[in-house]
Amino acid sequence: MSASQESESRGDPDSVWTKIGSESMYTGYIGVRRDQYRLPDGSESGWDVLLIGDTVSVVAFTEDDRVVLFDQYRVGPESVLGELPGGLIDPGEDVVTAGARELREETGYEAGVLHHAGAEWAAANSRRRKNILIAGGCRRVGDPSWGSEETGRVRTIAASDLMDHLLSGELSDAGAALRGLHSFSRAAVHSALQPLQERVKELLTP
Repeated sequence: MSASQESESRGDPDSVWTKIGSESMYTGYIGVRRDQYRLPDGSESGWDVLLIGDTVSVVAFTEDDRVVLFDQYRVGPESVLGELPGGLIDPGEDVVTAGARELREETGYEAGVLHHAGAEWAAANSRRRKNILIAGGCRRVGDPSWGSEETGRVRTIAASDLMDHLLSGELSDAGAALRGLHSFSRAAVHSALQPLQERVKELLTP
């Protein structure tokens, strides 16, 4: 079968599922809602949906061609991950403002220029959108201002090591970051971002 040919499927994949009920199962930092659906064939099926606000992560390039990371302990993997700075977008806050705020709060760095490189779904059963910002001209302007339950270490890596770090799988937003970098490399950008775009294209070229 050629790549253009369709494979077999069960039912019509374009048929709409009909939601016939919802029930709150858990309320916390992440909520869980149980949604009941009627499927196209008339049967019913229940699904757990994760409820959490949209997030933003920042691929922050410094003025001296390095990338800012925030090492944090993550309770899922039960280990410290070299994460991209970021966090939840506050209600009513736009993505770019949220990314700049999170970068400053978590690392003490301030971006010179910012580009929103889009978003993707966190998971098939999640309402969260994971946004990615590409930031250039970042410089340290002060100390981080961590929340009461935040701990970690701010560090930088050479931009030339960024792809290896993302491909290592040892952070939680690697996929979104790679998609964002590719999107940024193809975007029509302001002249202030063109040098950074050329650098990103170099990094993406094997």
